[in-house]
Amino acid sequence: MYLFHRFLFRLSILLIFAPNLSSGAKINHLIKDTDTKDIPNQARSSEFRAVWIATINNIDWPSNPNLPVEAQKSEFLRLLDTFQKFNLNVVILQVRAASDAFYESKSEPWSQFLTGKQGKAPRPYYDPLAWAIEMCHQRGMELHAWFNPFRVRNLGFYPLDPNSFASKHPQYVKEFDKKYFLDPGYPEVISHLVEVIAEVATNYDVDAILLDDYFYPYPVDGKKFGDEKSFAKYGHHFYPKRLKEWRRENINHFISSLHDTLVQVNPKIKFGISPFGIWRNKSVDPAGSVGLRGMSSFDDLYADVRKWLMNGWIDYVIPQLYWEKGNHFGDFTSLVQWWSENSYGKPLYIGQALYKSTAMKNGWVQPDELTNQINYLRTNQKVRGFAFYSASNIQKLSATQVKALRGNQLNSVASIDDNRHIPVVAPPTVSTPVTAPPTKAQIEELIRKEFIHSLDFNPISIRPELSTLPGKITLVKRSDGSRILSWKTDENSTSEWYTLVSFKNTGKRRYKQVVEEISRSAEFNLSEQKWKELKKMELLLVSRDIINKTDRFSNFFHLKRRKVKQTENPYKHS
Repeated sequence: MYLFHRFLFRLSILLIFAPNLSSGAKINHLIKDTDTKDIPNQARSSEFRAVWIATINNIDWPSNPNLPVEAQKSEFLRLLDTFQKFNLNVVILQVRAASDAFYESKSEPWSQFLTGKQGKAPRPYYDPLAWAIEMCHQRGMELHAWFNPFRVRNLGFYPLDPNSFASKHPQYVKEFDKKYFLDPGYPEVISHLVEVIAEVATNYDVDAILLDDYFYPYPVDGKKFGDEKSFAKYGHHFYPKRLKEWRRENINHFISSLHDTLVQVNPKIKFGISPFGIWRNKSVDPAGSVGLRGMSSFDDLYADVRKWLMNGWIDYVIPQLYWEKGNHFGDFTSLVQWWSENSYGKPLYIGQALYKSTAMKNGWVQPDELTNQINYLRTNQKVRGFAFYSASNIQKLSATQVKALRGNQLNSVASIDDNRHIPVVAPPTVSTPVTAPPTKAQIEELIRKEFIHSLDFNPISIRPELSTLPGKITLVKRSDGSRILSWKTDENSTSEWYTLVSFKNTGKRRYKQVVEEISRSAEFNLSEQKWKELKKMELLLVSRDIINKTDRFSNFFHLKRRKVKQTENPYKHS
């Protein structure tokens, strides 16, 4: 039972997403006809109001990878027009999504998402970044150049330009989860990336350089990032047992080097980071944030953003708090409070999930979640604004949401509040209240609620018929009517234990029951009567992964069909 309890407390909930089908064509009419007289004005006169424009896989702009130049420009201007009507004042444009460029570069090929072929220049020629900067500045908007440093190619195949860094130096490229990444363990990779970003800071009038949450790739169960060679060669005193610390030091070196370079080439430019919303969990570090243990930037992406703020290596931070208020793993209000206490005096802006706000059927339950979050942010004096992810979703807002934003949160023009020159300060000391330990009944009730809640949100493969799952579960019927239920894990499995759990459906309630804790293999002899009882249940195999010490579903053996909602990854920015 102890292991089962640990599993339930550490299980992360994936939030649900489905696109809203509201017509973008109605947006201008909705804005024009909004009546704001009955809604109190809470807008600030000075506030950072940003929106992300993702170019990876043509998420926001351009709408497809081979639009004519005039069509590209027309789409971008329509986005800016909409931003203006909502009084947004910062555009975060993704200019290097996958070791490519939306600008003229000496070291990076033109983006496949811009011209349909990596390395192919726009025809007729224009420089999208230079032009976008001009268009934004004409409207009084800042443009922050958004870089994804280590990604080489995202999902989907397309040939890399033969003159690209990745093509010339394949020894620095690692395949992981059908994607390509540069290995941060090589000093040559870090030097190349600093040079790439410095080129933009030197040649373009961008207001800021911004990196998102992708450093080392997001972990995938059963997959390893193949940096053994770089670790053996450059691990030094970290080798061979302190791989995670070495990875974290690689990213620290990258951030500090980039900071120092940007100060030299363009001291006026701002340098920001938009990290995954949880720095670290309080269950493993007293300095971390509260909530049930899930993934964190520090432990899973090797990005110690708190240290970067403490050392003054970055000028502002936009944590991606893409959860709703009350979420057990990423409660919006708790995380806002944590970041406000750990921003070390640097400007703090909050990343908000606009894409979930427009997914009303399977997204956030409350249609006013976005506007309520903004109202809450304005009660915290250390939070100076927010950033919406992402641009194309603005066109999908409902009439009610448009009215709320226009009538309250974004009803007036605001200057950008981004004074980055205040001294770095230590966060205030927060006393930890002394509370009585929970009773056994309280623990069991919390486990029951969390586990039932997780069933509604986690992606589980549907197997509606009894079947044999090779290498996992085998069901054999004997002549006396009894059954033998057995399984054996893969010899290469990194899991150290399994637990079989059953769920009995009784009316609207679902009760849990631990059948047995097992090791790498097991066999159950089930009597005919016991089999009849189990036929009313669902059996779940749970594993604990040795590598990343997280608990997760390993396999699901259905004895009864159950509908499962479609889900999306709430962590992925693009």
